[in-house]
Amino acid sequence: MALLEAQHINMFFGGLKALNDVSLQAEEGKISALIGPNGAGKTTLFNVMTGFLVPTAGKVLFRGEEIQGLPSYKFVEKGLSRTFQNIRLLQEMTVLENVQLGCHHNMKQNIFDELFSSPRCRREEKESQERSMEALEFVGLGNLVGEKAKNLPYGHQRKLEIARTLATGAEMLLFDEPCAGMNTAEKAQLSELILDINKKLKKTVMLIEHDMRFVMKLSDTITVLAQGEWLAAGTPEEIQANPKVIEAYLGTKRKAVGYHVGD
Repeated sequence: MALLEAQHINMFFGGLKALNDVSLQAEEGKISALIGPNGAGKTTLFNVMTGFLVPTAGKVLFRGEEIQGLPSYKFVEKGLSRTFQNIRLLQEMTVLENVQLGCHHNMKQNIFDELFSSPRCRREEKESQERSMEALEFVGLGNLVGEKAKNLPYGHQRKLEIARTLATGAEMLLFDEPCAGMNTAEKAQLSELILDINKKLKKTVMLIEHDMRFVMKLSDTITVLAQGEWLAAGTPEEIQANPKVIEAYLGTKRKAVGYHVGD
């Protein structure tokens, strides 16, 4: 069953057509990947599917409900949470405080609750802290809650962003180039973390990633874009052997010598 679905998405920026009739499905309980050469439109599609862009035409459905055009915070309320290519942390805030930001959409307190520290305010703050601590423990940062975000090494900052998405309680997490800037050891740890999020926490995951070895090892299904259009979809094995995909990445010359995507 498709949890998140894009149907016939077109996206124009002025006279530039960034996406042309693109459709894809993310199955519930699976890890899906979106790949393609630079400029293929991957992040544009991610932004459409998470409410940061409104498509020129087409639909985005979550559990069968149309959600395109809603403000991005509504997507979180519906059950979608994401990270970005560039790390977006509040560097002067602590690790715990950064994760607690992911809980705010669940909080109902108003300014009077905060001014007078009402029972609801105290209860929601306690729940926020507990949920954030659970997320931090899960990603392996539970011993760094009081550290400022700016003091964390790069790989830990990536994990901190993932913890914040977990704290939202969303049932589907979307990661935009989570491996960017990581070394081999950090990528291996991240791969295990995403698998745990999928298998242990039962979260549906979709990711954009340029590291093909990472994608092929991790994903259940892969969708390929090229020049703003849908090119192929299938299992990692099917994508590795697809001539259109090989040509899109490397051209016909490399195809002739038997190159596989992910080699």
